[in-house]
Amino acid sequence: MPSSIGNFKGCPVILFGSDNECLAEAVIKEHDRALNTIEISGLLDKLEQGCRLKVLIMHSSGAAEFSGTIIKSYVNEREIALYNERQREARGATRHVLNAPATIKALILKTGPMPFEPPIKAKVNNISRTGVLLQSPSGHFEVGSVLELHINIQGRDAILYATVVRMYEEAANDEAPAKDAASYYGCKFLFAGR
Repeated sequence: MPSSIGNFKGCPVILFGSDNECLAEAVIKEHDRALNTIEISGLLDKLEQGCRLKVLIMHSSGAAEFSGTIIKSYVNEREIALYNERQREARGATRHVLNAPATIKALILKTGPMPFEPPIKAKVNNISRTGVLLQSPSGHFEVGSVLELHINIQGRDAILYATVVRMYEEAANDEAPAKDAASYYGCKFLFAGR
């Protein structure tokens, strides 16, 4: 497990199956770094003991992706053994459909954060361990803008910082009013220590 990540206790976590379908969203109750295990709680009915998963952990310094196996199963709690698959970690390109609500709280400038009042509502369309594709119906950000993102997982905000590396706008068609057009931002996480 990367030493720069630190402890996962209290972090939101998203569990995916082998074909990248989202199986559950949960919160990490305990993290045993020595044993490479996490205990999670949430609505976990679909997850049985022995189930193999992709585990995406939303940490304050970014997202960490692991493979995992459920080794213990309790009512609304599971214990998962984590391990790295270095090929996937190095590629960092596995994208998972998320469609989770998000809020853009601030634009980070060299002089400090510039909070948005009110915060800008957005949606995370998909996510990988290196970044997100963000959809925002309001607000406009240039490539290079650094954003403070709050992504809601199981009622908990994962607070992440990301820089916009690409953007495009969805043109409104004849049937949809212009206000329904959205801007899409490909954002790369800013990891601690980089």
